[in-house]
Amino acid sequence: KEWRRTVVPKINRTVKKHRAILYFEDESCIQLSPVVAKTWGPIGKKLIHTKTGNRGSVSAISAISGSGHLLFNVHKGGKRFCADDIVGFLKKMLNHHSRRHLVVVMDQAPCHTAKKVKKFVNSQKRLHVFYLPPRSPEFNPDEKVWNHLKHQELKSHTAKNLGDLRKLTSKKLRGIANNKRQVI
Repeated sequence: KEWRRTVVPKINRTVKKHRAILYFEDESCIQLSPVVAKTWGPIGKKLIHTKTGNRGSVSAISAISGSGHLLFNVHKGGKRFCADDIVGFLKKMLNHHSRRHLVVVMDQAPCHTAKKVKKFVNSQKRLHVFYLPPRSPEFNPDEKVWNHLKHQELKSHTAKNLGDLRKLTSKKLRGIANNKRQVI
C-alpha cells in the first residue's frame, strides 16, 4: 500500500513530465526439461511425449511497455545476471528508443541495485529507474510474459540441447513481441 501511495505517483509524474515510455523489466531462466502439458488423444491410445534427459537452461531478460512493446535478450547459458548484464540491457533499451526518455521499473534484485547500475542510471539523462517493493511480483507485468512463455509457448517443447532451446526461446519471444494484442 505504501509503495502504491508514494512511488506510483512519482512514476506517473516522471512519465508525464518527460513524455517517457514506461517499461517493466525482469529476468527469467528457461529449463531444457519442459513443462509437460495436458493434451487430448484418441480413446484407448497412449500418448507418449518424448523429451530430453539433458539438463540445463538459458537465461533471458525482457522489458514490456504498457503499449505492448517487448524488448528482450536471450543468453547462451543459464547464467546469473550481474550488474554488467543489466547495464548492457538498459543501454540496448536506450538505443532502441534513441530520442525518448525511459522510465524502467524493476525489482530489487542485487544485480539491479548494484553500485555500477546506479552509477550508470545517474549518468543517463533519459533514463529514470524505480524499484518495486520487495517480494511483489504481482506488480510486474513482465512476469506474465515469462508465465505465458513457459506455460503456453514452450510447453512440451522438444529442444534437445541448449542451442536449440536458445533458438526456440528467441523465436517464441519474437512471436510474442510481434503480437502486441497478446502482450498487453
